[in-house]
Amino acid sequence: MNFWRDAAFGLTAMTLSACAGPMADVVSKRSDPAIQLSGMKTFQAPPPKSGVARSNVDVFEEFLDLTFALESGQDLSRLSRFEGPITVALVNAQSDVVGQDLDQLIKRLRTEASIPISRVQTASAANIVIEMVSKRQLRRAAPTAACIVVPRMSSWAEFRKNRFNRRADWTSLEVRSRAAVFMPRDISPQDARDCLHEELAQAIGPLNDLYRLPDSVFNDDNFHIVLTPYDMMILRAMYAPELKSGMAKHEVAAVLPRILARVNPEGAGLAPRQIQETPGSWMRKIELALGPDASEKTRIEAASDAVRIAQQLGMTDHRLGFSYYARARVNASANGVEAAADYARAYANFSKIFGPYDIHTAQAGLQMASLAMSSGEFRQALQFIESGLVAAKTAQNGRLMFSLLAMKSEIYKLAGRTEEATALRDEAIAWGQYGIHPPGEIRKRLEIIANLPPRLPQKES
Repeated sequence: MNFWRDAAFGLTAMTLSACAGPMADVVSKRSDPAIQLSGMKTFQAPPPKSGVARSNVDVFEEFLDLTFALESGQDLSRLSRFEGPITVALVNAQSDVVGQDLDQLIKRLRTEASIPISRVQTASAANIVIEMVSKRQLRRAAPTAACIVVPRMSSWAEFRKNRFNRRADWTSLEVRSRAAVFMPRDISPQDARDCLHEELAQAIGPLNDLYRLPDSVFNDDNFHIVLTPYDMMILRAMYAPELKSGMAKHEVAAVLPRILARVNPEGAGLAPRQIQETPGSWMRKIELALGPDASEKTRIEAASDAVRIAQQLGMTDHRLGFSYYARARVNASANGVEAAADYARAYANFSKIFGPYDIHTAQAGLQMASLAMSSGEFRQALQFIESGLVAAKTAQNGRLMFSLLAMKSEIYKLAGRTEEATALRDEAIAWGQYGIHPPGEIRKRLEIIANLPPRLPQKES
């Protein structure tokens, strides 16, 4: 379940409207309203990577926590997975891009996680059916979810009929044989791809998310939106021949060290970090702050409580940075100055832990770049933008690519580098077509970014 998805620009828009004054509320006279929507850019599969630089002592605990619990916190008594080859069908796709992204994901699962998975053309022949429905239909069934996965089902009609009985209950499942993924068809290609990665991974793999994971899709902070090397390593371990459906936790624990030594040899000699488990009090405050139902005042208070809990419990890792980031997001329209300070705190935390080219740092850096632009500090803004572009490309975030390239284009245009500015704007639009829905939103966002730089005083006639 995703509490927020539009990090790449949704937060920027709030930052700009809060911190850039009235300029964010008017149409730019410097921007050309005509945009050509053609030549969408998409991502290629990243080069395969075997294992991660993480102690297998830590991975051992993370694997058990991921596979023997649900996101709700409910424990699972038995390991469940598919046994034998897995087939996947895509139903009601509105774009060829969705099918292409699915094919790319399936290929990665085969090569990186060694899972025998393939795509078939008909739902009746598939173990896993991915059905695209309207956003309104999905919202009625699951108001806070961007997309959902359910066991023992093969269609939306079947889900609607059985969603309140035990057929949809993961806790009663031992061997997986069928599952259905439901995702909106009226979303951007990037959002569709993100749903494919997250929900297909849960259909075949772990059912839990852990906030303490800094490099995983199995984390509700949503910084990572495509399966990472860590995720592929976890899936590879889950489908190791030593494991089988129905094994109890202690049985899995007995053979897991040997499995991890094989699938993650890089982690054999590393010292464990032993990051503390995320307290339920912090998670509840984060979910309240970023959820859709509470008032602005309640959300700001919840985010402030999350910061306080993280500080009091010594959570100085990325979860403290995320606490600042969440508070900045919900506070942006009410108090732009405090939000800017929290974005700076989040950026400092992320850059210290991950360095300048990580997606966490890049997301906070996007906000720092917007603040620098609104202050006329264009050289500083470019520093945030350049490192952010590297991270956005690695993390395959087209929406973030759009925002950063559009900012860079605006800076180049103001510097008189017109041809380069035009090329950057065209590239931004191409990424926007992949990452933003509806397409008409691209123009609005270009206008907001064009209005970031301070206006020069008008000369008296």
